Amino acid sequence: MPEIAGLLAVTERLLALTGDKAGGEEKALWERLHMKMPDLPTQEVEGRKMLAPAEKFATKSNIENPELYAVFPYRRVALGRPGIELAVEALNHRLDRGNFGWRQEDVFMAYLGLAEDARQYVVGRAKAKHEGSRFPAFWGPNYDWVPDQDHGGVLLKALQAMLMQTDGRKIMLLPAWPKDWDADFKLHAPYRTVVSGRVEQGRVTKLTVNPRGRKKDIAF
Repeated sequence: MPEIAGLLAVTERLLALTGDKAGGEEKALWERLHMKMPDLPTQEVEGRKMLAPAEKFATKSNIENPELYAVFPYRRVALGRPGIELAVEALNHRLDRGNFGWRQEDVFMAYLGLAEDARQYVVGRAKAKHEGSRFPAFWGPNYDWVPDQDHGGVLLKALQAMLMQTDGRKIMLLPAWPKDWDADFKLHAPYRTVVSGRVEQGRVTKLTVNPRGRKKDIAF
């Protein structure tokens, strides 16, 4: 899964380059590579179809959930795109679980629009603390000892993805944001865009988009 999703994502973006940013030979190579990629692997578990870590595999020798790398970081499966139900089933049937260290479940949940699941995971992650450290953000030891800044990095990424996601030029606000969380926000989006505002009781009550022409790309 990671290699297929990654190559599909990277070649798609490379082929979108315009003008003289890439030569004809390079584009031809990217096109051939993109066309050679198979579909994302799937499997059936308990009669339910879902994303799979590979087309065929014997034993699991790590504690990752690579079948969900199509959701993040490669974004082949996302809100508004086909196949999101396959990713939700894969998340529900994942073999390894947790919201500490570099584990990305919080981010997967946010990108799949699962507000309540994402809330529980980021709150639990935020409450974690290394008792031997004075500074509360010195998390760990988890997988990488103390301070474990992967723990905080995932927390930030998940929280931002709960509030805003992008797909191409589209900017989605509140895709996985709990309705009873109020917040002031200022986030960066592609194309040199800054989105700021306030959310109250599940509604955006104040919104500023810079440049203003990007406001038409906002979706709720």
